[in-house]
Amino acid sequence: MVKIIWTYWHQGFDQAPRVIGPCIQQWKNLHPDWEIHLLDQNNIHEFVEPMDIKQNALEKMTLAHRSDLIRTQLLIKYGGVWVDPTCFPLQKLENWLPERMQAGFFFFYKPGRDRIISNWFIAAEKDNKVLKTLYDALRKYWNNNSFKNLGRSDTAFEKLLNRLLNRNLVFPKLWFTFFFTKVLRVYPYMVYHFMLYQLISEQKDIKHLFKQMPRQLAEPAHYLQNAGMMKSLHADIKTIIDERKVPLFKLTWKIAQNEIPQNSNLAYLFNQFKIIR
Repeated sequence: MVKIIWTYWHQGFDQAPRVIGPCIQQWKNLHPDWEIHLLDQNNIHEFVEPMDIKQNALEKMTLAHRSDLIRTQLLIKYGGVWVDPTCFPLQKLENWLPERMQAGFFFFYKPGRDRIISNWFIAAEKDNKVLKTLYDALRKYWNNNSFKNLGRSDTAFEKLLNRLLNRNLVFPKLWFTFFFTKVLRVYPYMVYHFMLYQLISEQKDIKHLFKQMPRQLAEPAHYLQNAGMMKSLHADIKTIIDERKVPLFKLTWKIAQNEIPQNSNLAYLFNQFKIIR
């Protein structure tokens, strides 16, 4: 696997929330011999091709959904590792990732009852078949449909649909039926995750490749966030950090206060890795 790390903050990393700087610093500290590309709206076009998606859909698409397409295209074209800017590594990639690349790609597994993968971390070899199939399916999905909720907030009815359907791995497949795409003309926020499961369910070769991927649950990566980043240091979080029990934490940039309390879970994480804040 090529030693490239990709990450993206649309407005530019000098404009990113304060929790992101330490995450980027940690990737650099642990991976001095890797290429690390910090992408934004000004330099992204140096690496990705124009997306073959109708312009009116692309212009209305949320940054999250455009980012889904960007990360997938980057990994298909170059290979390497995609990390959301809020991922904070505790271990070097070399220490845990190679043994999980048996299928030529890796996602953290089952972050919730309705999603089979997380896409805040993706590793893949160049021209990976699963990602190419997924990218093509997403491209067709956006091009072949005209969604009413594209470019606006969901209505109360649409929010209810999400609550009703996003209960397990099977129900979200209804989002891709004629009734939802052509009659109701609505799409779900987690379209990337649901589309991949749709492909696994329908295509034997994709299912076979996915079965080869070693399972590593996504839940442990969320332990610190779930414990409360700004809350007082929890003994279990301290142990996980001290013993590097997880390869990385998935944090969030959505924090209410500007200052990080000195006795907090997040402060302990940064202090243990000598991160300058």
